[in-house]
Amino acid sequence: MAIHVHLGSLLLLATVPLSAQTAPALAPNANNVRAPTTDSKPVPKQPTPTVFQADEGDRWMLLGKKPLIFKVDPVTAGSDTLTVGTEEMPPGNRIPTHKHLYEDEVIFVHKGAVRVTLAGQQYDAGTGATVFIPHGNWIGVENASSEPAMILFFFNKPAFEQCLRALSSRPGETFAMPPPEKMTAVEKQCHQVMKD
Repeated sequence: MAIHVHLGSLLLLATVPLSAQTAPALAPNANNVRAPTTDSKPVPKQPTPTVFQADEGDRWMLLGKKPLIFKVDPVTAGSDTLTVGTEEMPPGNRIPTHKHLYEDEVIFVHKGAVRVTLAGQQYDAGTGATVFIPHGNWIGVENASSEPAMILFFFNKPAFEQCLRALSSRPGETFAMPPPEKMTAVEKQCHQVMKD
């Protein structure tokens, strides 16, 4: 039975705690392009060509537990048409079955292997696999292996990352649920349907 949710469903996204990540010091990128790493950097006013090294980006901990690194979105690179980020999934970690009502998504398995439930079918997706999830389709992801997996997520339009940031804290900070007035401001971006 599907339930429409806004904020509560995202609590399920951090079902298995991860070890905390710390943001390393930035090193210059190729061509002397530096990537922003925290909210202390100014938000680009227009799309900005940027090179992000593997450990660079805007780091957050979903519900204080699950590491997210935003690479491309309005905050990091000024994109108004794309959201890209990475997530490390330890063994046993999962993203519960849900669907996004407005955004298409692509998941690329950069390292390891995950089990994907997509539109009612199960698939094993190993290193190099690409998963396309058109909006309105059920998707769930689980690391059923004994090794960590690294996935990259891509959304065709920015919005959902605002919800993820609102429900996150910076690495090393204590997470506190945001006040209702802050969540009201991003409620539309949080809207999705959860199956489990």
